[in-house]
Amino acid sequence: MPPAGQCLLWLGLVLASVCASLESAAPSNSTTGPLNVLLIIVDDLRPSLGCYGDKAIRSPNIDQLASRSLLFQNAFAQQAVCAPSRVSFLTGRRPDTTRLYDFNSYWRVHAGNFSTIPQYFKENGYVTMSVGKVFHPGTACRPKSGFSCVVPEGQNPLLGLGLSLQRAVWVGWTPH
Repeated sequence: MPPAGQCLLWLGLVLASVCASLESAAPSNSTTGPLNVLLIIVDDLRPSLGCYGDKAIRSPNIDQLASRSLLFQNAFAQQAVCAPSRVSFLTGRRPDTTRLYDFNSYWRVHAGNFSTIPQYFKENGYVTMSVGKVFHPGTACRPKSGFSCVVPEGQNPLLGLGLSLQRAVWVGWTPH
């Protein structure tokens, strides 16, 4: 499998695991409200993980998540370059629709105003956060990206700190 395909393999794994857990989650008590959704996007991650049968790699946390999730065994990247693949994943549109084939262009300039996953969640009452390289450096900070808060790549003060506390400071929002 090509390396770019392996990156989307992990993206699909995370999204599918979130969807599977939402679908199979039975309410344990009378509390209702929006569920937490975590979307992890990793560049250049291949399936050299325990959940894929690799005995040399120790990945207990990812393996535990995968054991309770839908694990994709066959996934493909939309484009060999990172930015078009991410934009395709985050919009649900192929690169020939977004007209993004490189990592130097901003896709909305070429393709128009498609909604993104972060926009959808933000418009439905979620706080959305981009930490690092989600779309591509510089493009996530644009107003229509859909993020409530953006921590640019290489400027991540949240690493090693409690995310909930830092998010409250960063965007003035507290969990409820």
